[in-house]
Amino acid sequence: MQDFEKLGAFYLGKRYDTDAAKLTDELVLYDAKDLTTHAVIIGMTGSGKTGLGIGILEEAALDHIPVIAIDPKGDMGNILLTFPQLRPEDFRPWVNARAASDKGQTADEYAAAQAALWKKGLGEWGQTGKRISQLRKNVDMAIYTPGSNAGLPVSVLRSFAAPDPELIEDVDLYRERVQATATGILTLLGVDADPVASREHILISRLLDHAWREGRDLDVASLIGEIQSRIRRSRRSVSWSWIPSSRLGTVSRWR
Repeated sequence: MQDFEKLGAFYLGKRYDTDAAKLTDELVLYDAKDLTTHAVIIGMTGSGKTGLGIGILEEAALDHIPVIAIDPKGDMGNILLTFPQLRPEDFRPWVNARAASDKGQTADEYAAAQAALWKKGLGEWGQTGKRISQLRKNVDMAIYTPGSNAGLPVSVLRSFAAPDPELIEDVDLYRERVQATATGILTLLGVDADPVASREHILISRLLDHAWREGRDLDVASLIGEIQSRIRRSRRSVSWSWIPSSRLGTVSRWR
């Protein structure tokens, strides 16, 4: 079999001879240069769409190509379960006790069977523990889980923290931070806001500016409180000195 590591292409497997019902030694290679815009994998349930996608991602990683995979279904996390030595003890912590029981095996027996199965299966495709080690060496893998602590949590709330005084002193950078944060908040709410003309954008920008210049961090709850407080004050005709007079009317009407 050819040395696919030196061919400058993604190795996706070997061609299957449907007439003879067996694998051939003909490699299936994909030129990464073709992945310049968009691509789609289409197939019936169980036809191997996810497996092909994972194969492409792993080949990209081996070639030092960074990947961001958005995975609503939750299949791609298995990419992190790579064991160069393919030992039963590597598989044991990830064994589903119910799956082992259904096979009439203990968890240890099931782990040993899975290790042997993977070693045999990968070997048939020309894969070895050495290649798995190279994959682990080439990339740092991480799972980000928005709104959950199951992986590395992701939260937009960190962007509400007051910036360093040095950044606030830089007028251009500070203005960009305020406007970008306000735009991000409104985008999450489904509001397409013009930073100059939108009353929502102006209000949130001013609230952020007011709090940050006082060195105060904000989160969603405190931001809502700030909005409610400003609206109550506007109803009592309290001066809105922190908002330009040309915007007083539009802001006070945003309720």
